[in-house]
Amino acid sequence: MFSISIFAQQKIDTVKIINNGTLNMEIDSSVYNILKAREDSSCTYTNASKSIPEKKNSRPNDPCYGNAQINGYKIQIYYSKNRNEANKVKEEFSSSHPELSAQVTYFTPDYRVLVGDYVSKSSASSDIRRLKSKYNNAFSIPFKVLCRKAR
Repeated sequence: MFSISIFAQQKIDTVKIINNGTLNMEIDSSVYNILKAREDSSCTYTNASKSIPEKKNSRPNDPCYGNAQINGYKIQIYYSKNRNEANKVKEEFSSSHPELSAQVTYFTPDYRVLVGDYVSKSSASSDIRRLKSKYNNAFSIPFKVLCRKAR
């Protein structure tokens, strides 16, 4: 009679995905030791938490700290009930004044062309005076503005 001896791994290979993408894998200890030795000989990594210094982009006294948008002002240069006319004025303005952002917004019942991003009314006043030569009805209105663009 023949005698057959079967060698089995001490642990069965299993793959479980838990915690939204964490992978747990059980492998035989001899396979683990071989993989670990290979990894240690070829990888020269350091602990990422020690090698990357903390970034300090903003200070707590910075008005933009933790806020993408703030209550500020924009300059309204045009309004109309016709969306196409408002878009045309916006495009014309953007080509002649690339330094100021322009957008068309809808406030019932009008489409308004708003330009610039300002922290206060007084910071918008110099641009209002400059724009009045072409857009004589320009004035500032309260509006949420992008904090990093605001002047």
